[in-house]
Amino acid sequence: MEVILRGVRGSIANPAAETAYYGGNTACVELRSDGGALLFFDAGTGLREAGENLPRQGECHIFISHGHADHIMGLWFFKPIHSPDWTTHLHLPDKLERLPDHFYETGLFPVPFSALKGAIIRHSVRTGELVTIGAGKTKLELEPFAVCHPGGGLGYKVRADNALFVYTGDHEITGTAASLAEAGNILRGANIAVVDAMYRKEDYVPGWGHSAWEDWVEAAAGAGARNLVLTHHEPRRTDRELDALDNRLRDLARPDRLNMYVAREGMRFVPSGPIPFTRYGSDWLLLFLEEIARYRDINAVLDRILAKAREITHADAGTIFLVEGDELVFAYTHNDSLFPVDNAHRYAYAAVRMPLSRLSIAGYAAVSGQSLNLADVRRLPPGVQYSFNSSFDENTGYRTVSMLSLPFFDKSGNVSGILQLINSIDPRGGAPCPFTSSMEFNARLLAGQASSALEHSMQERKGIYGILRMAAVHDPSETGPHAERVGSVAAELYQRWAEKGEAVPDRERIRYEKNRIRLAAMLHDIGKVGISDLILKKPGKLTDEEFAVMRGHTEIGADILDDDASDIAALARDIALCHHQKWNGRGYPDIDGKAPAGESIPLGARIVAVADVFDALVSPRCYKNPWSFEAALDLLCREAGEHFDPVLVECIMDIRDMLPLIYERFPDTPQGGENTAGAGGAVSRGSSEGERA
Repeated sequence: MEVILRGVRGSIANPAAETAYYGGNTACVELRSDGGALLFFDAGTGLREAGENLPRQGECHIFISHGHADHIMGLWFFKPIHSPDWTTHLHLPDKLERLPDHFYETGLFPVPFSALKGAIIRHSVRTGELVTIGAGKTKLELEPFAVCHPGGGLGYKVRADNALFVYTGDHEITGTAASLAEAGNILRGANIAVVDAMYRKEDYVPGWGHSAWEDWVEAAAGAGARNLVLTHHEPRRTDRELDALDNRLRDLARPDRLNMYVAREGMRFVPSGPIPFTRYGSDWLLLFLEEIARYRDINAVLDRILAKAREITHADAGTIFLVEGDELVFAYTHNDSLFPVDNAHRYAYAAVRMPLSRLSIAGYAAVSGQSLNLADVRRLPPGVQYSFNSSFDENTGYRTVSMLSLPFFDKSGNVSGILQLINSIDPRGGAPCPFTSSMEFNARLLAGQASSALEHSMQERKGIYGILRMAAVHDPSETGPHAERVGSVAAELYQRWAEKGEAVPDRERIRYEKNRIRLAAMLHDIGKVGISDLILKKPGKLTDEEFAVMRGHTEIGADILDDDASDIAALARDIALCHHQKWNGRGYPDIDGKAPAGESIPLGARIVAVADVFDALVSPRCYKNPWSFEAALDLLCREAGEHFDPVLVECIMDIRDMLPLIYERFPDTPQGGENTAGAGGAVSRGSSEGERA
């Protein structure tokens, strides 16, 4: 048995901004049995969306509690009653058998019920008469019971799959001992009970046919119910107010193990409780924006946006593409089926580009600026320009089914990237299913708000590139790609170092510090702007006097960064000053007359020492050919404990499989000289080449 909440509002639908999170649709609850039966309780406006997500043909049962408009309005907009491939069993209280016909006769709907295309079978329901659906192990038994509501009404108890589901419809607990006892009997033994809790004690209106939530909590004492879901929210009750109620319910200690929930559209329950997904409040977007505001590195921002988008859509995988000129550039990816999310950073350097064209799904979303919500990428709507590229599935064995592609817009209204989510996972069966319209709405909301954080991080990166261009005027090796490589290797070194040092890694702290390390490391050689071109561009070996001047770039860089009070600038200052200091204390500079050594050298500087020397060795320079990765790593290993922190040398060996990806993602433009592996005799020059870098 699975219960899905489709409409949770009472009296009248209220699809307003302040009710969007919990939902503005009126009463509708969906029940799916293990045997495949599909039931709906009440046909409020929530029934419309439920119908949008059903297959093309099938059979269902709708049980109406009473005839008030908020409980029946969605029936005429339910897709199956308009389809000849569907059979809908409409179960009505015996006094309301002609309700659908009266709706047309009184002018409330333009089409008579008899003219609808679907096969609709009416059934009369009375208290005390069981309704049976199916047979054998798949049989469901429904027991209608009378509720306290003006004009009367029915609630329903459903026994199926060794569990009891209770739906009260509209029911008032009047506060008397007899009324509380009756409510307790309604809840008795229920695995899941969805109850009318329109009021609080402070605003309860006697005689209007609705209960205060506190009375249900009191009535549940000793009833043996397991999951109490409070629904039929007063239409003006805002998301913030319902958040406060949800927090109160979580704080209430229950010795009888009763779990209590504020109903929210889309919530799903099985007899043991809610289907496990992250529980978050209506301020989830505000909290998320506050979280990513801490990050300035674009990789960290992309990772957080993708993680949150997957969380709110239950997506198994996702990718973010960025627009660069007339191309879409692969920027970040997650895929729970192929690799753990904690390893996603290993795939952040894939140098994949694709034309900005309407022929691909992501390209179409980027060119048109329109979202695409595709239930099955192998069954696309007829006549569309785009097609699904199955090469990734063929190469990995993955199977893409549903896909949601959403554009990011910059402040000028231009598309700056695409958020592509893959395979929304049915939490009960684990199979891919379509992205619902509410998922699409929330993902679009996220993309719209998070795009400013993404644009800010891009501007931060452009600012660093501007600084690097000043340095490149003097030193052609001090390029953007060089800084990107050093920053990327340093970031991955830090993550590996942090993971090795903690039995249970603090992922949030590691992610934040990695974000700082990457950007700070990119500024490690900013002090070269103060060094003469004659020294920086000299093709041969430097004299002792020239090398002494060259060493001054560390203190110049520290002085430049000392004027910035940001936390990244402070870290960048330590790196700029100390990244040429050796583990044994024989590097430079001295600080206050002392040469720091070992762990007294700032961690960021020790990390960049490894990353910078590695990049200097494997990159072409005017004074040397590039080394092979193997030769450079061999040197680092030989210098471990002397020039380099030995633990960090272990770390770069641990991530050696990522290094080619980083260099493929950030290649140098040709600078002359052959790009050959310079092992052998060149190794003897060792650290001096790294120091000159």
